[in-house]
Amino acid sequence: MRATGAPAPLVGRQAEIAAVTEVLDRARRGTGGALVLWGEPGIGKTALLDHVTATSPDFAPLAVQPARCESGTPFAGLDTLLRPVEHLIATLPVSQAAALRGVLAGEVTAAGRSLIAVAVLSLLSALAVDRPLLIVVDDAHRLDAETEFVLGFVARRVGTEPVVVLVADHDAPAGGSWEGADPLAVRPLADDHAAQLVAAAHPGLDGPEVTRAVKAGGGNPLALHELPVPIDDLAAGTVPVGPRLREAFAERLRTMPAPAREFVVLMAAARADGDQLTLARSARSRAPEGPVWEETTWSGLLAGTPDRPALRHPVVRAAVYASASPSERGNAHRTLAAALPPGSRGHVWHRAATVHDVDEEIAGLLERTVPSGAGAVPILRRAAELSADPAAATRRLAGAAVAAWHGGDATMARRLLADARSLTDEVLVTRASRGLRGVLELAEGSLERVHRSISRDIAAFDDPRMGVELGAAALHAGWSAARDDLVGETLTRLAGLTTPGLPDVLPVVRTWWGPATDPARAASSAELGDVMAHISRVESQLLPASPLGLVWGLDEPLADAVHALVRRHRRHADGTSLAAALARIARLDIAAGRWGAAQDAAAEGLASAERIGAEHIAAECRNCLGWLAAARGDGRSVDHLTVRTLQLARPRGDRAVSASAHWNRGMAALAAGRADAALDLLARLDEHGHEAAHPVVALLASLDTIEAAVHARRPEIGRRRAEALDAWVRRTGAPWARYTAHLARALLDEPALDVPGASRRPFDHGRARLLYGEWLRRQRRRRDARQQLDAAAETFHALGARPMLERARREQGLIMAPARRATAVGAGMTTLTAQERRVAQLAAGDLTNREIGARLRISDRTVGHHLSNVFAKLGLCSRRDLAATGIAGRRDSGSVATPDELVQVGGETSRASA
Repeated sequence: MRATGAPAPLVGRQAEIAAVTEVLDRARRGTGGALVLWGEPGIGKTALLDHVTATSPDFAPLAVQPARCESGTPFAGLDTLLRPVEHLIATLPVSQAAALRGVLAGEVTAAGRSLIAVAVLSLLSALAVDRPLLIVVDDAHRLDAETEFVLGFVARRVGTEPVVVLVADHDAPAGGSWEGADPLAVRPLADDHAAQLVAAAHPGLDGPEVTRAVKAGGGNPLALHELPVPIDDLAAGTVPVGPRLREAFAERLRTMPAPAREFVVLMAAARADGDQLTLARSARSRAPEGPVWEETTWSGLLAGTPDRPALRHPVVRAAVYASASPSERGNAHRTLAAALPPGSRGHVWHRAATVHDVDEEIAGLLERTVPSGAGAVPILRRAAELSADPAAATRRLAGAAVAAWHGGDATMARRLLADARSLTDEVLVTRASRGLRGVLELAEGSLERVHRSISRDIAAFDDPRMGVELGAAALHAGWSAARDDLVGETLTRLAGLTTPGLPDVLPVVRTWWGPATDPARAASSAELGDVMAHISRVESQLLPASPLGLVWGLDEPLADAVHALVRRHRRHADGTSLAAALARIARLDIAAGRWGAAQDAAAEGLASAERIGAEHIAAECRNCLGWLAAARGDGRSVDHLTVRTLQLARPRGDRAVSASAHWNRGMAALAAGRADAALDLLARLDEHGHEAAHPVVALLASLDTIEAAVHARRPEIGRRRAEALDAWVRRTGAPWARYTAHLARALLDEPALDVPGASRRPFDHGRARLLYGEWLRRQRRRRDARQQLDAAAETFHALGARPMLERARREQGLIMAPARRATAVGAGMTTLTAQERRVAQLAAGDLTNREIGARLRISDRTVGHHLSNVFAKLGLCSRRDLAATGIAGRRDSGSVATPDELVQVGGETSRASA
């Protein structure tokens, strides 16, 4: 107990506080009770007791916090409880007073424990006459047996007194001294509450680091406080254990019966992915008349069933293992090794755990039993520790780093790679790690430096397949940086490799990875699509990035190939490769109109990439989510997603990511009707030297850029982008490009719906129908316009593209039959304010905003604001439509006054009074 002053804030303990408060409320009404708070060490029992004491000032508190060294001293705990109220002992009957004085004097009295217990109950009842009493017993497992008996006696008999007894213990009260008291399990914190605690205990952590800490801490508050952050040992199956938590669990083990303690240590030593049958046999065989499982059930440390026993969480496993003695750990590993088949992975692992010096034989056996995936990390680390040869240790550490990276732990991969590089020369590390250094730099470093690093590493390999694998990473780095020179260097290196099948596909690879503005490299999308399946079988690393596939019109074959990669990576539990594939497929699903699937893939990929520490993958996922948010009119989400993306992309020189973020922001601005702001963002995509300039993204964003240019009255920018589109059509013949080029010309007043393949991208196809429908309506071809607008609205409704749907519905309203239109306009007229009516009448009379402002003595901007309201209320979109309503000739109570009749009043106009 440490409660003094203001109560410390508790996170996530509302249920426990409510249960204790209910007992306290009953005591305030004269009915006492007892609660035993139980749970694993560090779970927060003491903090809960402190909070309750500090928030219950109407109770008189008495506390017992026994010392471990006095647990064998009779009545030591009772002495602590009675000292503050020693002066009241004289009020008790003589025999009871004598018994308690003997306890305080430390004398062995003839009085039995029962008399002492009755005397304590009488004393506490007397204390509670004027004020309810709160007795708090922390660390009850340290109590001496005599005090435990007395306090248990009292706890069962306070039901008729305003007395509450709160006890904190390791085990649930399933018998013994506390039998009869109500149990209150203090459970691990939920993840959201654990995250709050981590953020408060370790300020400055970002979201992924908090998530990793929460996962490592297992909801144990003390573990969360003591975790070194960021956590970087999760992939190895271990969790760092702080000194206070280690000591708390060591004390817990000391208080357990020997069979239960041995079994718990055995579970801590067992492999997380095996040894279950051995543990189950041990649980059943240790004590037939009282199975060890039953003995340990009430400890709060266990989970599972007797057939599949396990400790509650890795943090409990780590704490138990760390707090056990070396001999206990060794005995557990020998027991497990003896129970497993010789030569099996588990047998070798447990044999290795008993070795305390280098042993190349055991190290070799470990290496031969390495599984695929993240499970290889601890085995290869242990093999490296036992290696006598530095070169062998390097090879094993580098292999562990590769396994950690593919298992989804970039931080651990970096640590292991650094350990390997400290042992031997760089070339050996590069070969053993399959060029992992450059791949790790790709996750967060400068793309130009990454490209140089990977290019150097290619030369270290004799295996051409490794050259292709690293070359693909270098291609991605150069392309993302919009550096045609770096891409060209890599393609030249690849041309010198002799991998089977590579010569057949390399010309195609050179075509689609080559400069987007190189007219000499002409090829048809159909031709490239024919070899896509072949490349996915031969060298899947060389598949184009999703924006490249889209710009070449390879959506469908590339989507088939990437879906196959997603299935493969899920099957092999390759977390990093899976996250990258999810980012790629999200972009392809967006283009195909599978927005729900794209949202799911991008969200899953983002969560994995942030957990892994692969920021380049996370940025791609954020950009996919940002595009969807922009298309759905969620500008706030667009801003949130692009801020972090741009912050991290700029120093890396990642122009592909920056360009996509600018595109998303431009789309959001265009959907919000801010054409000038949209054009300012989108025009940067092909601005030489700008950080967001990327030719492929500029091509894909052409339609948004041209529309923004038209609305912003900057047609020259639109024409320049249309010319680039025309050039791309001549080079590739991609259906999307031909279709978009036709639509661009229509937007620039030079329709596009009949281009083959146009409907494969439903969002753009619906947009074309909307634009065409708008043009038809302006030409008074209402029936034709309705057909296009209805189809566009149906598409946007299915996709959830709210801004475009609203725009289509406004256009549909404008082509209603004249009678219905007049009714709608007439109804809207009644909603106009006097000032809006005046502005509408003058605008219908063909006056400009400047002329209207001068007439009414208001600013041009205010005129524009009033006109926007008028158009919205009347369902109109132009001054020509406004003139057709006849509002200019109306003279009613809201009619326009002459200039002489108007005066300025507080920035508004009103009729002058005579």
